[in-house]
Amino acid sequence: MDKDAVKRRGNVLWYGILAGAAIAFGGILFLLAKFLIPEDSIVPSSLVGALLFPVGLLLVCYFKLNLYTGKIGMAFRNPKLDKKGLNTFEWLFWILLGNAIGAFAIGAAIYAFTLIDPSSAFSKTVYAVASSRSTEFDFNGLFGMFYKSVLCGALVYIAIYLFNKLPNQFGKVVGVVTPIAFFVYAGFQHCIANMFYIASGAQWNANAFVGLLLCIVGNSLGALLLDLFVKYE
Repeated sequence: MDKDAVKRRGNVLWYGILAGAAIAFGGILFLLAKFLIPEDSIVPSSLVGALLFPVGLLLVCYFKLNLYTGKIGMAFRNPKLDKKGLNTFEWLFWILLGNAIGAFAIGAAIYAFTLIDPSSAFSKTVYAVASSRSTEFDFNGLFGMFYKSVLCGALVYIAIYLFNKLPNQFGKVVGVVTPIAFFVYAGFQHCIANMFYIASGAQWNANAFVGLLLCIVGNSLGALLLDLFVKYE
């Protein structure tokens, strides 16, 4: 493999790592909202967390990072996407790998922080959110994870589409925040965010692993299906 090819793959991977870290940052904001705001407050902590989480995707959009769920829907139809000379499948692989590295690394750091006091309210919040990303091995668990992932993939596609399509900055921000906040509040499943949550709570088990695979497939399918009806320019 020549040096240029290695450099191209390295660039795609690096921007994927940064994107994974950006989504993890959104996840941290969500966890802090769940921790700091009482559930009986006038504005639910889940709603505040949902409104804060899109900061991660805004970082991805403004810094032009490589996020798998933001690329997969448009990867096979949009010649404008910069694939660094790679074929589409390899390009997506390096992006997803980078996202996983970034999300898992930040999640591991959060887990290390919770080990300082595992019984603290923050640690319990982290573990609870991480546990919710596991999937029970029955019809309701598997189907629930899958359809929530498909809907999430479609909403991420909409957010990216609006960010690129709308002409002014206010519209771009609203276009990203609205669908992303909706999927978070509705409990839909995002594979890169789940990588962060799973790592932050050290949920290394078969339930989490199967759920994560279903989430990747569902996110991909949701974005690709929506792309059949939307022509990206």
